[in-house]
Amino acid sequence: MKKNILKIIYILCALLILPFSLGIVGFSTPAQFGETYYGVLPKMYRRLQETEGKRIVVVGGSAAAFGLQGELIESELEGYMVCPFGLYGSIGMKTMMDLARSNIREGDIVLLAPEQGPQSLSLYFNGEHVWKGIDGHFEMLAHLDPKDAGSMIEAYPGFLSQKYEYFSTNSTPIPQGVYAASSFNENLTMIYDRPYNQMLGGFDGVETISYEPEIFSLGFADYANEFNRFVQSKGATLLYAFTPMNIRGIKLGTTEEQIDAFYDYIDGLLDFEILGNPHNYIFESGWFYDSNVHVNSAGAIVYTRRLTMDLKMYFEDYTNTSISMPSMPIVPEKEETGADGKDAAFFEYKETEYGYEIIGLTEEGKQKTSIEIPDYYNGKKVLSFTVDVFQDNDVLQEVHIGKNIARVANGSFKGCTALTKIYMSPSALPSDCSVYEDFFQGTTHCKVYVPQDKLVAYKMDYWWARHAEYIEGY
Repeated sequence: MKKNILKIIYILCALLILPFSLGIVGFSTPAQFGETYYGVLPKMYRRLQETEGKRIVVVGGSAAAFGLQGELIESELEGYMVCPFGLYGSIGMKTMMDLARSNIREGDIVLLAPEQGPQSLSLYFNGEHVWKGIDGHFEMLAHLDPKDAGSMIEAYPGFLSQKYEYFSTNSTPIPQGVYAASSFNENLTMIYDRPYNQMLGGFDGVETISYEPEIFSLGFADYANEFNRFVQSKGATLLYAFTPMNIRGIKLGTTEEQIDAFYDYIDGLLDFEILGNPHNYIFESGWFYDSNVHVNSAGAIVYTRRLTMDLKMYFEDYTNTSISMPSMPIVPEKEETGADGKDAAFFEYKETEYGYEIIGLTEEGKQKTSIEIPDYYNGKKVLSFTVDVFQDNDVLQEVHIGKNIARVANGSFKGCTALTKIYMSPSALPSDCSVYEDFFQGTTHCKVYVPQDKLVAYKMDYWWARHAEYIEGY
């Protein structure tokens, strides 16, 4: 009997020691994500914590990170400092509100600026991305909603595994390109040059912009109203603000009347004032960069100019803005040709004004266990494939994605029960191909293989980071 009791005690001690040990390792290991895009979050938190005087605090997601030129606003609204507090949709608007609370002060003008999409307009929470955002600044944990503790605990082992791997192999990620901490200046304005719209056709046809009332969840509305009560208790003011929206990325069939009805709907849900109206934040596609809400460098000036005009109206300042409208960037023509890929004959195609789109597989193609999407067909680029090309193919085991494929729609591999490997082209960059939340929908044991020298870049990329645990090098 005594031996059994001792065994139970030993087991209980082991169960207690293991999570404690894991916690010590994670918290004592030097931060590994400080140079990545995630590493900007603690800087935003610190700026909000340390900035004195009159402030405009913008709580949002990546649309705010790409679009907000704080220095321009400060030049127009005398005496105000801008505190950007929006970075990445996968961190979640709920988390950004929670983290902002501890540093809201009397006199602040707080703009709640979510993107026009169901994830931003919900209580979405992702522990893995939050861990990466607060890495090395764990005091921020104290400001998270206790209801999210379970998700944080569940995500911790995966975060610890990645962090310790980087530390133990002396390979702390230092990404290149726009999705890096180095893309922001000391005022947390994005300074990485985004010269023009790089999306196929000028818009993202997968994550389209909707004005249907159901995308604005009632839970989010309640949380925003509670946040408003907190902001008011601090002697500050909360306003709802719109972010940039690509006119070509708006869901087909959307009318101006539907946009007006959406405005009226959220106006009835929210207990605080809405700044401006959504029509004024719908911009031509030439102002955007790599998504329907991420503006290019010129587009950031256009967005900030519009936001400044609405803020001036709120302050009853009817003077004209001195922020000049830039010229809309022109997308350079890229005449590029190449030889057909080795598997080009196994696909069916449709020619577009930009190149070719794959619309199906030949009968022989449907029998292949491994297939390469070609870079070229008939000498022109192969830029996309429809969502149903591979669906329900229970023979296919591996797919090689061509370097020119610009996006992979959700559900593209649904029903591909034998698929285990998706290879990305060695000559492509992570940002060349957009993928989405349900990239692996309908697959069971699939992983993505990328060139070893680009592994970190993929795992830290805006689009691919959500699938980091499924990405391996080759």
